[in-house]
Amino acid sequence: MKERTVLYADEGMILTDGEIYGREIFLAEGMTAESFREIPEAEYEEILRREREI
Repeated sequence: MKERTVLYADEGMILTDGEIYGREIFLAEGMTAESFREIPEAEYEEILRREREI
């Protein structure tokens, strides 16, 4: 049986690797926790706003 690693963002934060964003990240095979960092929710909202403008 394989184990699945789940990352949880702190309150008010979003996890990202630059392409994937979420409060909970279920790591797929080959992904590492070191690839993710936390950003403030306000920064994530700004990223979403810019993407909508494109």
